[in-house]
Amino acid sequence: MNAMTMHTPAEAVLQIWRARWRIVALFAALVLADAAGAQMHAIPVDPTRLYQLDGYSVVPPPGRSWFEMSRDRQQVLFGKRIESRTHSFAATATSGGIKDKFETRDQFHAYVNQMRVADLGSDRYKVIEFSSDFDPAFPAWCVRYRSKTEDRGAPYALGKMLLVEHFGVTCLHPTEADLVVDIGYSERGRPAETSAELRAEGETFMRSLKFISRQ
Repeated sequence: MNAMTMHTPAEAVLQIWRARWRIVALFAALVLADAAGAQMHAIPVDPTRLYQLDGYSVVPPPGRSWFEMSRDRQQVLFGKRIESRTHSFAATATSGGIKDKFETRDQFHAYVNQMRVADLGSDRYKVIEFSSDFDPAFPAWCVRYRSKTEDRGAPYALGKMLLVEHFGVTCLHPTEADLVVDIGYSERGRPAETSAELRAEGETFMRSLKFISRQ
């Protein structure tokens, strides 16, 4: 087993959730950058590639114009090339270590909810919806969540409010009791820019999650 930094459940969940917020900011920065320069820092996605990371594997989202933005032993971030300056779409998977254990899945569910809600909202972002429930599609304790947030300070939005929606699952690894895995996708844009097609690609990416032993 590789050495890794261990966190309490609170630290692990918050670390993963804050990483999801950084995805939106990082991807927006790439979209707003000069197109030629931005492409130099992106790797086109091979849709057949299997990413084997710390305790899990995923396949990139399907569809055209996806690229890998960053990757390390625990996390991979994918961005979708979209023409609109106010519309962005990204997908990510990440894992983090924890120390404590939960006796029941309901305790885990309640704790994930507590951490998700506690870390949402700021002067720029206002949470308007949040929901979660267990997802039986995965062989682990996996809490599926959805949040909708108003972004009141997005560049190029000309003072207009954009919507940010996060969809994902946070899971306790089924055989590695000290590992949490989170996978999902995020969309930001004007209400009229919401794309069912892009969200279908995000859902396919989520469903590619497989739990494996640590490398």
